[in-house]
Amino acid sequence: MSVNTNIAMVFVPAYSKGKMPYGAFAVRTAVTPRNWENDSTDDLSTLVVDADKSGRKLTDVVGGQGIAFNRPVGGTISAFGYSATRPQLGEELLHCVGTAKEKSGVQAIPCDMSGGSSGGPWLADFNATTGKGTLVSVNSALDSLTPTEMQGEVLGATAKKVYDRAQHS
Repeated sequence: MSVNTNIAMVFVPAYSKGKMPYGAFAVRTAVTPRNWENDSTDDLSTLVVDADKSGRKLTDVVGGQGIAFNRPVGGTISAFGYSATRPQLGEELLHCVGTAKEKSGVQAIPCDMSGGSSGGPWLADFNATTGKGTLVSVNSALDSLTPTEMQGEVLGATAKKVYDRAQHS
């Protein structure tokens, strides 16, 4: 595991076109598997955020999602992200919905979100009314041969170790 505490990044829940309805939360720590640093495998990271300027914790402000480790690939997945390309330019939350399939050690769904959407959540059993689902992956990459298919890691043992390490950071 690699723990980086020298970060200049914030998380802004529900950001849209300059509006920050829930404020901003400074990222304190990023925990990443060494496999990603050394071999470009296990493309995932856990970010730990500080309380906001008013002292409120992120989950007290907006709640949180459940997370599933070692979940079999499949089922309907809703993926979210902020594509940096035109016309959105990272200013609008986009989403894709599709059935996950296994592909060369990762999972994939039909989706054409582009650069900037990396790290956006993949939620199984997503309920648009409540905004709740279960985190099963994150946007990782588009295959250049299949630019309408988003890939994401299967959250297995390595992801669980990263998550557990972040809980103590």
